Amino acid sequence: MRPIFIFIITLFCALCAFAQTETPDSVKALELNEVVVEAQMQRTSSNVTTYYPDRNSKRTAQNAIDLLSSMAIPQINVNPIGGTVTTPSGDEVSIYIDMEPATQEEKDALRPEDVKKVEYFVFPTDPRFNHAKYVINITLKHYNYGGYAKVSGTGNIMAGSGSGVAYAKMSYKRMTYDISVNDKYTDRHHTGNEQTQVFRFPDNNGEINEITRSNLLEGSRFQQNQFGASFRAKYTSDKAVISNSFFFTALNTPNSSYNGKLVFSSDAFSNSDYTNSLNSTYLYPRWRGNYYFDLGKGFKLNAIPSFFYQHTESDRRYASDNTDIRTDATEDAVTGELQIQLNKSFDRYHTLDVNILGIYYNNRVKYTGNTVATPEFNQFAYGGIVGYTFAKDCLYSQLSVGFAGESNKISGVRTNSLIPLVNLNSQYAFNQKNQISLSAMLNIRPVEASEKTPDIIQENELLYKTGNLHLKNVKVSKVTLDYTWLPNNKFSLSAFTGWSRDFNRIVPVFTPDGPDGLMIRTLENDGYYQNFYFGTSLTAKLLNRSLVLRATPQMWFEKISGIYADTNSYLSLSLNATYYIGKFYVSAYYSPAFRELVSQSLTATSVKRKTSYQLKVGWSNGSWNFTAAAVNIFRRNWISETSRLESKWFDQYTTEYGASSHQFVSLTASYIFGFGKKVRRGDEVQTMGAGNSAIMK
Repeated sequence: MRPIFIFIITLFCALCAFAQTETPDSVKALELNEVVVEAQMQRTSSNVTTYYPDRNSKRTAQNAIDLLSSMAIPQINVNPIGGTVTTPSGDEVSIYIDMEPATQEEKDALRPEDVKKVEYFVFPTDPRFNHAKYVINITLKHYNYGGYAKVSGTGNIMAGSGSGVAYAKMSYKRMTYDISVNDKYTDRHHTGNEQTQVFRFPDNNGEINEITRSNLLEGSRFQQNQFGASFRAKYTSDKAVISNSFFFTALNTPNSSYNGKLVFSSDAFSNSDYTNSLNSTYLYPRWRGNYYFDLGKGFKLNAIPSFFYQHTESDRRYASDNTDIRTDATEDAVTGELQIQLNKSFDRYHTLDVNILGIYYNNRVKYTGNTVATPEFNQFAYGGIVGYTFAKDCLYSQLSVGFAGESNKISGVRTNSLIPLVNLNSQYAFNQKNQISLSAMLNIRPVEASEKTPDIIQENELLYKTGNLHLKNVKVSKVTLDYTWLPNNKFSLSAFTGWSRDFNRIVPVFTPDGPDGLMIRTLENDGYYQNFYFGTSLTAKLLNRSLVLRATPQMWFEKISGIYADTNSYLSLSLNATYYIGKFYVSAYYSPAFRELVSQSLTATSVKRKTSYQLKVGWSNGSWNFTAAAVNIFRRNWISETSRLESKWFDQYTTEYGASSHQFVSLTASYIFGFGKKVRRGDEVQTMGAGNSAIMK
């Protein structure tokens, strides 16, 4: 009851504060009969909410995530430490730049000065969004010719990691070219985990023999280098946008190892030292096209073809006095994908769309060492959606129905599945300051290739693991209700509630009938995960927008059925504050610890998250940008989270160690310069009218 009480008090005080706040007129009469008109920086309509970043946000932001965080958009949650953008229900928000999906490199290389507006869509009908449910679209200024270059570097002191990116963008008439090169490195100790595993084996007399196995971490080392490069050529006209992007990623992990003490409760196994090591190499070239055409007479077409190739080599070894397990794997995977959406607008109010998707996936894995196997995965996934959208004045409604199917052939065994898809959304804008949105959906979460492998892999002295060819996709249903209030440029509020359920979720099942009578982990569909939540997000921009405050309290109620039945409730909270003074700014972020149930995991049913906080200072003059962030600065231990899994024959308690929750300082510097640019005018701020790997994990 205490979390609920705290939540109600927080919400009540916040609403009282808003109720007592007098909304100033946007037009003020002065003594000399002058009229001062303030630009409207945020407004909503039936199908989109539009925000215009102010000077402080654009000048101080390092990248796209920084910009979204500083804008404090009430309908989304931005974690400035993890760099994630989600809805209040935890769904991922797709980020687009100029109506095209943004890669991580494009988000990192964004020039905030070029941003004209940021739009938030829920179930947008434009074919370029390809039926994405939640979308942030960042609209940039366009150049007739010229562009900019950006160089940025980040070093994380005490976290043993860093990154650098070099990016250039050049436009000439209808063509735009982007090229980027990036590098990331990690070299840290204090990673890995400690586990206590409890095994229960029945004997011939019906008695249960319990063996506890504990691995105590004493040392670790994680080294990884990632190199990436990309190139994009984009043609833009009034009737067409044609884009081709080429990417290459090389990821090398020469050393991922940890060692410590191994302790058994049974005399059948001797206590000893252990080592666990993994090194891997990963090559990932890919191509993606994005073709949009306005065909006239209300027809619009968008097609996204893509082709991926993935090569992975990994060598894993686990050794103790009791056993020596070596598992080497080589993987070659090819993926081809095509998604097409055709829209037909019959008049100003009615739009019909058809979206089709086809994916072909072929994966060959070769295991050597203690396990010798060569599973092959062939998958053809397909789907189709027919959508109808009605948009008139203050009302926007969309209904889409379709299906998703797949045909899999794994190690010679074929499986097929076909399920329906339904999405319903309705949004109503009372005016430019108030909007309400209701959504209901039935979708799927597909089974990963690694979860279907039939081969048996030895994990440790007592445990084997395998997949299940007959796993079914997880059905996901969800209902959300959101209200947005934008009274003026100083304040904004979003109130939300929702319910969701994952049916027949994939869970690990442990039984004492593996090879040599040991424990084996298989996978099955069992039970459901369900949650209900409600909360609010409140933002205040005070002192001429120099002080930005935001609070997002949210109450969660969770339930799991089946063999891992459990219930839980908790209060999540995030607090943000930013103060700008001249070219300097200081910001703070805080999120307290909480325990949550896990909707999908093969190793845990519940997780305890640590408190997370950050204090950041920065300086920027528009070209140079420097920031220093102290993250979890008072925490000296390396524990990032703890988790548990409890079942009839097997329990597991895990403590994860990592640098992300330990104290560290992040330093970032970037430099941007433009060249030969001539900006096309329009849309400036003004006063407004109305990879999927099959290697077993």
